[in-house]
Amino acid sequence: MRRFLSTFFSRILPWVVLVHALTFIVFWLTNSLFYAATNDYLADMLGRRLDYVSILIWVSAIIALWSLIRILLSYLGKTYKLAVFTSWLYGFISLIYVIFFYGSFMLLFSESPVQLVRIGQLIGYFRIVLDVVLLAGLALLFAFLLRYYLRKRTLAGLPRAWWSLIMAAVVYAALWSLPLIFPPEAVVSGSLPAKPLIIAHRGASMLAPENTQVAASLAAGIGVYGVETDIQISQDGELFLLHDDTFDRTTDIKTVFPGRENEPAGNFTLAEIRQLNAGKWFVEQDPFHAISRGLVTPEQIKEYEQQTVPVLADWLDIVRQNHLAFRFDLKQPSAGHPYAAVFYDTVLNQIHQAGIDPQIWFIVDQQQLQTLRDHAPDMLPTYGANYQSLPAANDLVAQGYRIVNVEYGITRQWIQQYQDADLWVDLYTVDEPWQFSRLWLVGVDSITTSNSQVMFDMEQPIFSLPYSLYALIWSLVGLLGLGLIVGLVYPLLKPRPVSQTSP
Repeated sequence: MRRFLSTFFSRILPWVVLVHALTFIVFWLTNSLFYAATNDYLADMLGRRLDYVSILIWVSAIIALWSLIRILLSYLGKTYKLAVFTSWLYGFISLIYVIFFYGSFMLLFSESPVQLVRIGQLIGYFRIVLDVVLLAGLALLFAFLLRYYLRKRTLAGLPRAWWSLIMAAVVYAALWSLPLIFPPEAVVSGSLPAKPLIIAHRGASMLAPENTQVAASLAAGIGVYGVETDIQISQDGELFLLHDDTFDRTTDIKTVFPGRENEPAGNFTLAEIRQLNAGKWFVEQDPFHAISRGLVTPEQIKEYEQQTVPVLADWLDIVRQNHLAFRFDLKQPSAGHPYAAVFYDTVLNQIHQAGIDPQIWFIVDQQQLQTLRDHAPDMLPTYGANYQSLPAANDLVAQGYRIVNVEYGITRQWIQQYQDADLWVDLYTVDEPWQFSRLWLVGVDSITTSNSQVMFDMEQPIFSLPYSLYALIWSLVGLLGLGLIVGLVYPLLKPRPVSQTSP
């Protein structure tokens, strides 16, 4: 038992913890939008705003380094006076970390199921690297198993040993061929699809305070195809732009109206809303590190600090002047709101009066669809879909929809089905270059992103290869793996000298 515990703490546990820590780090470093949303969630829960995700990443990095040091010391056979104490301390901290790891991801997946899908997409896209690692591991496994078998052979078993090597090579070759038949998602088969058009999510919201005029203007200046925002209605019937249910996260409401920070935004009149500052929070918190990385000029910072909560008309002017597509989410007020019953009609009328109907992507349900057709037939009816329960393409076409707006958890097969039915497919919220690259190769029509400046500047999908080049590289990798097997096994296939015994 003592020997087992010693082996477990020195060799098995560090590998387990290292894999968990690296998985945690990679997940969060490749998930910029959920990174900020998680910090907001933890700040609300704990009552103090910090960069919690960065702290957890650093803790994971320290634990990963500690695990790696223990692995190296174990294989080098190094011991020290406090080895027993540090082993138990490491075991205790590791147990807490592993419990935290699974607990945090269970909470994450329950709050946002698409994150689990995203992990599969991440693995699928970067299989171009993972497959090499797996093939190398497979070659080493075959080689060491054969060496173990061959060390026990006799001279009479030599022909059988050769057959074992041949069979191992055949199995290895069969497994090696699978990625050629089912290539990674980063491999381009045929010509590269057209780059998806870019819809700026709440404006250029990684560079400027979301849903403000400056965010919309900055997105237009970048050159995006369209912008997206969120529309609410005030207590006196004026349409304004805000994503959250309250003003707490993105304004200085605690200072201007103390005690009202948790009130629904629709409880405020436009005169009250006009008193709120909607830009200082972005400068103070720098949620996407745009300021600290020098992506925002001092002049822009001054402009951000003067932003107020915009009304819908502010954005409609920007849309008109820059010929942008315009998509929005309607934040339906509570049933007791004085304008709850006419909210949809109020939005439709104000946008229609702006005279930009062909630029409008209006998300409507089946009940609202007929009203939209009758009142503004040039607007583009958009279906807001749930990737977990998608309607058939033919049904959407029959109802008159033109665009499908859905989260990026949708599969390639569903995207193809919608496009074959001549439906435009727009996916949200795509903030990582690798995810944008994956969807570019899939051939989606447009993506909605908070990271519009990065996506707009991309000239080709990252880390992608044409199939012909991939097949060449994979063939070389396969030959190297086969050479590794033969190189480690061949010396043991030579006949052993027969020992001479004296009479």
